[in-house]
Amino acid sequence: MKNWLSWFDVLLMAILAGIFMPSAMAANSLDVDTFESLFSSNTKAFIEHVDKLSAEPALGWSAQDKITLAFYVGRAAILRSDYAVAESSLLKVLNLSEDLTLKYRAVVSLVNLHQHTGNFYQAFSYGLQFSDEQFVEVADEVKASGLMAMALALMDSGLYDESANLVRKIQLEKVSARVRCAALYLTSQIAYKSSVFVKPLEQIKTDNEQCFVENQMLYALLTDSAISIIYLNQHQPELALDLLQTKNAAVSQLGYDNLTLMWLAIRASAYATHQNKTAAKDSAKQLENSLHSKAMENSLEVALLAYQGLAASYKLLGDQQKVVQYLELYQHTYQKANNRQMTAALAYYAALMQAAQRKQEISLLNQQTRQLQLENDLAMAESVNNRLYLLVAVTLLLLLVTVLYRTHRSGIKLKERVTFDKLTKVFSRDHFEDLLASSLNQAQSQQQKLGFVLFDLDHFKQVNDNYGHQTGDWVLQQAATAAQQCLRKSDALGRIGGEEFAILLQDCDLDMSRALAESVRQAIEDIDTALIGHSFNVTASLGVSTAQDCGYSARKLFSSADEALYQAKQRGRNKVMPEV
Repeated sequence: MKNWLSWFDVLLMAILAGIFMPSAMAANSLDVDTFESLFSSNTKAFIEHVDKLSAEPALGWSAQDKITLAFYVGRAAILRSDYAVAESSLLKVLNLSEDLTLKYRAVVSLVNLHQHTGNFYQAFSYGLQFSDEQFVEVADEVKASGLMAMALALMDSGLYDESANLVRKIQLEKVSARVRCAALYLTSQIAYKSSVFVKPLEQIKTDNEQCFVENQMLYALLTDSAISIIYLNQHQPELALDLLQTKNAAVSQLGYDNLTLMWLAIRASAYATHQNKTAAKDSAKQLENSLHSKAMENSLEVALLAYQGLAASYKLLGDQQKVVQYLELYQHTYQKANNRQMTAALAYYAALMQAAQRKQEISLLNQQTRQLQLENDLAMAESVNNRLYLLVAVTLLLLLVTVLYRTHRSGIKLKERVTFDKLTKVFSRDHFEDLLASSLNQAQSQQQKLGFVLFDLDHFKQVNDNYGHQTGDWVLQQAATAAQQCLRKSDALGRIGGEEFAILLQDCDLDMSRALAESVRQAIEDIDTALIGHSFNVTASLGVSTAQDCGYSARKLFSSADEALYQAKQRGRNKVMPEV
């Protein structure tokens, strides 16, 4: 459950648009306090209240009253997943409202709406409007909604550090309980998805209890769900269960499908981790009965938690068919979420570049306007032009620095992908061969000892054929981990291809290399496949050679080790050759 690239929460999409007290909004005949209170305490009642007012004749209502109601119609539509109505209502507010605070909140809602529906470029384009001059007079507390909307979108894009930095900018001591509790939930989300803690876990728990006291039930329960997942990540299922069980009634009373299904999923994982078969069986059954909920369609995060909880439960119950079924659904959903995250990150940088270009164009237009206005005063025009040129130069320089920085970051990530094997996290073949070549050159020039081991997993094709490629991938990962734990810091392990691996041993003669190879063989043999519900042995055959015996030639080193590996296979497998 740890560090899965994150995925957008449909509920936060709505609540960040309405976390602020209405005192900053224009006064009118609508009871705005009722809207705001119902939204955070009883979502069902909020939707019913909006529907009731929408159906009534708007007799005596001002134009601003109607626009304000359109804002809440948009928020109710988000809760119902009616995104076309939501966008239409919010754009009406953005285009027609004279209330800057209401317009700002509409922009926040549009950011979250487009982020949730996958229109990431549009979401970030709206989000970058928060710094526009038209919103300078908006109250600081309301501006905090923009920070959290962008922080949420960045978190959904996998940019956790950038998201955490925005959360830290919110002055929590100066904002209302709604803002504080929504920010706390965002803090807990970042913590469980990335292990980046804006504040310590105990402080999050303490602050969240205050949210319950202040009747911010929606945000408080969402924060508790994130805390429960953190407990599971820390292998403390008993703490997760204690927290979940004390809040079951509150979740049912609130009646929000996404939260209810998420709660069931986390509880199922907790019972499975706690080895409580009876409770795990009941939770799995209840969770399965809820899989047709709209929450599974609206939130990849909820779907991932649900499939994970079911797979863990049926693994404990010994139902291997259902374990495989839900693991396959989990893998499919995970890939979908991962693709969404990468697309969102690229959209953010594209929107950032477009915003910078737009600012540059505005700057140039302002320059032309000023030149026309000051045409009769050449001296002043020159002064103004000089300042404008400097501004353009600085803007271009900042843009260039930003591009270079992002390019540098992308280069680092690309280098990591080239250096390491994606599945096993050991060195890739290309990087391992480069490392071997440089090590051989150095060892030959200094006449140092260098050991080399080539090994592959015995009967690996049968594992894939009999148990599936997912099990095969698990075996490869476990074998790589087992081998890595036997090696020293100076040694190197690489995946050469398929089930074949190679080890480079610094300062080792044949006896030392053979001894290390034997420890690797034993570690692989000790892999327990019962952990994934199977019962088969994992073994490896290993061939050893040394640089000093092969004339410091990479080709001969591979050839000699491969011949020894072949002998190990011929003598029954699960051996290290040559023998002593």
